[in-house]
Amino acid sequence: MRILIDECLPRQLRGWLSRDHDTFTLRDMGWEGLKNGKLLRAANNAGFDVLVTADKNMHYQQNFDGLRISSVVIPSNCKPYVQKAVPALCQIHDNLHPGQKVVMDLGDNTDVWGVMHLHDIEQGPHHATRKFKKPDFRI
Repeated sequence: MRILIDECLPRQLRGWLSRDHDTFTLRDMGWEGLKNGKLLRAANNAGFDVLVTADKNMHYQQNFDGLRISSVVIPSNCKPYVQKAVPALCQIHDNLHPGQKVVMDLGDNTDVWGVMHLHDIEQGPHHATRKFKKPDFRI
């Protein structure tokens, strides 16, 4: 999977994801400063499968018609939280389809983001929300 990381996210995300994916930042591509509409089309035309961003308005403001690229909105652009969200982000990539628009819902307790598991998918008018839940460790 070819992943493009938006400039609103820490560039370290590339390293956190690159073990399993072909990952690039906007800087790698020379696309810094491209606005969302042009960025989506450039990334789509360059064969990227997904754009990872923290821009919560992207799905409402941009036209995805005719694009194969998917987009995933993670809940924070704060480096420690983004790092904690990586395991959940990888769960999304495992079942992402071309052109999907996804928002991650990891809840408010950032302490448990690293152990969250995909629990439910809610389809909305503009995007699907992937809801994650802390595993129940009770026996």
